[in-house]
Amino acid sequence: MNGVAEIESVRVPPISELAESQLCGRCCVWCGCALTVGRIVDLGERAEGGRRLFPRACRICTAKQVYLQLIEHAGSCEQCVDDGALCRSSIELRRALREGRAR
Repeated sequence: MNGVAEIESVRVPPISELAESQLCGRCCVWCGCALTVGRIVDLGERAEGGRRLFPRACRICTAKQVYLQLIEHAGSCEQCVDDGALCRSSIELRRALREGRAR
């Protein structure tokens, strides 16, 4: 994978709030820092507003944002209350959290 993890289930900021460099994956969608190989988390190609987007993030922001999303999801998901290991969203968010923390 060339040091790039692909994560598609993570919410990113609205397209209207992102610079072109963030929309095409050159800069982190959350903090705006320039991304370097080995420290990139690919958030998956997306289509929005008639555009193809390629959001990416730095590992630090990914870990923080995914953790917050996981907490929010788990608090409102019946499946997670019963058994989070069976919830597809929880599984993907936990994987994204691991990828964001990877060094």
